[in-house]
Amino acid sequence: AGLYLAGQGGVPSAGEAGEAQLRRFVDLGGMLLFDDADGGTDRQFEKDVRALIGRMLPGATIMPVSREHVLYRAFYLVGTPVGRTQIHGDVLGVQEEGRLKILMFRNDLGGALARRQDGQHLHPCVPGGAIQREWGVRFAINILLYATCTDYKSDPAHVETLLRKHGR
Repeated sequence: AGLYLAGQGGVPSAGEAGEAQLRRFVDLGGMLLFDDADGGTDRQFEKDVRALIGRMLPGATIMPVSREHVLYRAFYLVGTPVGRTQIHGDVLGVQEEGRLKILMFRNDLGGALARRQDGQHLHPCVPGGAIQREWGVRFAINILLYATCTDYKSDPAHVETLLRKHGR
């Protein structure tokens, strides 16, 4: 299961009880996805999320998720995590006990996916336009699959199939 929190600027306090519930959620197998809706230009969201993680999971390290991680190939082979922007070339995460408990996406993934009531996209994706949006959608699908299936694609049968399929 996953929980998605998007915002820009400061992150409102969840209070001690709320933070305890978030910690219990991730400890029981859930994954938190923090999405910086300003597209990575204002560092306050990231700073507040880092502080929240420090309180929820003392001693946890948030660091770039390796390009070798199954998150980049859960369904689509994705090279760079882009959203409405492509300022940051990586997604950050807290990995414990062999799984990602927390992801921090700093390129406004939700902004790439958002649509108006008439079905048109709410925001342009810059600088890559429609192609960038497509890669954002693909990465969002990978995140969804990882959150619900964790690392099933890392078993040897899936790795061999992916390598054969892509000529490696």
